[in-house]
Amino acid sequence: METTIVTMGVCAPERQAYAERTAVTLGRPLHLLRYRDLRAAHALPQPRPRTDDDLAVVDLGTDVDLIHAIAARGGVDVEAICVIDARHMIGDLSDEAPLMASAPAGDTRGDVGARARQAALALELATRIVWVNWEQVPTAALAVQMALASHLNPGATLRLTRNPRADLHATLPRAHETEVLERAGWVRALNDEHDPYMRDNRVSTLRYDQVRPFHPARLQTALDRLDNGTAGRLVRSAGFCRVASRPGILARWEHVGSAMWIEPIGTDDGRMGLGQEIAFTGLDLSAPRLRHVLDLAALTDDELAAGPESWVGFDDPLPAWPTVESSIPDASD
Repeated sequence: METTIVTMGVCAPERQAYAERTAVTLGRPLHLLRYRDLRAAHALPQPRPRTDDDLAVVDLGTDVDLIHAIAARGGVDVEAICVIDARHMIGDLSDEAPLMASAPAGDTRGDVGARARQAALALELATRIVWVNWEQVPTAALAVQMALASHLNPGATLRLTRNPRADLHATLPRAHETEVLERAGWVRALNDEHDPYMRDNRVSTLRYDQVRPFHPARLQTALDRLDNGTAGRLVRSAGFCRVASRPGILARWEHVGSAMWIEPIGTDDGRMGLGQEIAFTGLDLSAPRLRHVLDLAALTDDELAAGPESWVGFDDPLPAWPTVESSIPDASD
């Protein structure tokens, strides 16, 4: 397999051990990539000539910008392996800890829940997901974990690892070459392409659509109810939403475990959708209860009719947003 292999995951000892075994098994050099090794700019790198380093096994540190690191090594051509410790996979997706205890202001590695966010991202970007220490986990629990991973990344090859060479030669019958950012289950759900390879009765992914913006105060109440398990155990949700008190701004909805981010993408005139498009993945979810809780947060008929001039006066307990730029190109350009 003549391509760069990267390992990622938030369980550092298990990930590093797997990377070392892979490098030894394949007779390749092992490179350790840590956050300080990446340039600070968020722009993705330009294509570069292929070098011997491209055949290395690269272990991506727990707090590395995974998207940037994979793109820098070839994007879709990279074999991206997410290493999961079966003893605490679901716990990792609920971990409220930051990736760094003392991150500078504005550094998202210091966010509450940043470790859970990184755990979810590693699963969603992977071409292969491998479990270590799986022998120590009951079969039923392992089946739930594998189904959950398949819902979070429907195209990934899943392996209960015995040796890295076998892991790398195993491929799903429907192997994909999907763009890196399109592998995530939530993206596939919003594109009506969500078809997990592994399933379990306890695991489901639900799509929520609502043309009306959310009332900010009632949305906060809804989030609290969902976090308390009203609709089942939510593990991951992501998509796009609009908050009525912030009209004309499309926002990214992202949640893992108990951590929640609603962040502005840009301003527009409604051409990017009017309301909510969000995918929810979790355990023992109830679609009717989920929709009921979220629908209660949407604007009523009277509120909708009152228009944006009224909406900006709503009680808004959500975190403030920075100034955002327009997402719609100028027609004169």
